Parts: sequence; structure tokens; C-alpha cells
Amino acid sequence: MAIGDRFVIARSLPRGVLSQAAPTVVGGLAAAVGVGGGTLSTPVLALFSVPLKRAIGAGALFNLVISLPDTIVFLTIDRPAEDRPVDALGDVALFCVAALSIPALFVAPAVASWSTRAPVALLRCLFALCLAVIAARVMFR
Repeated sequence: MAIGDRFVIARSLPRGVLSQAAPTVVGGLAAAVGVGGGTLSTPVLALFSVPLKRAIGAGALFNLVISLPDTIVFLTIDRPAEDRPVDALGDVALFCVAALSIPALFVAPAVASWSTRAPVALLRCLFALCLAVIAARVMFR
């Protein structure tokens, strides 16, 4: 991400059987590292010449598509009451959901608006920085 468009695997997304290789690797790596699949799909899409702003939007959509069924599953998990927080619904702590999602509801529109006007080079640097922080977190765990 940090070096820009200089490193490209292909000028278009793969087709056929090869089209499943990148999503499989991204999904497996995202699960192993503990980040959303959209976080890792953005640099992969950029490697296949997808414009960065479009790759970021696709990554956000991937995270939404992945998180909805996961949320439904975690809502239906029925653990013993002594293992759950008091505010839990299934395996979802409602206070944590509110603490993370309510601020995001206010910040997301402003950030989305800003990112559409921001220079691509700045977005690349910020995304590279986020990936570096994730990598450091994984290394020092």
C-alpha cells in the first residue's frame, strides 16, 4: 500500500478457478489475524489494479456482508448465564455494541465524505499505517 501503484500483480481481477484464490487467502489470513476481511481485501484489490477508493468501498461492503451472518450466529449462541456478561443477548455484549457502533454512526458519514475528496496518496499512506499497526499487534501478541 505504501509504495502506490508500482507493485501490481495483474491489470484485472482473475477469472475462473483462480478467482477464488485471493478471497480464500484473505479470509483465512483475516480469521487468523483477527481483523475484518475488508481490511485485507483492500490491498489485495489494489494489487489487481482496482482503484483505491473503489477497493476501500468494496472492503467496507465485504465487512458488512461478513458481519451480518456472524452477528446472527452470535445472537443465537446460548451459553450458560454465569459465562455471559449481564447485558448479553446470546453471545453479544450489548454495552460493547453500543460503545463501538454509536460513535461510528456519527463519525462514519464525515469520514466517508472526507475520504472521497482526500488525495489517493494520503489514503494509501493512512491505509499502510493501519496495516502496519495491525502487523505490530500480531507480532507482539
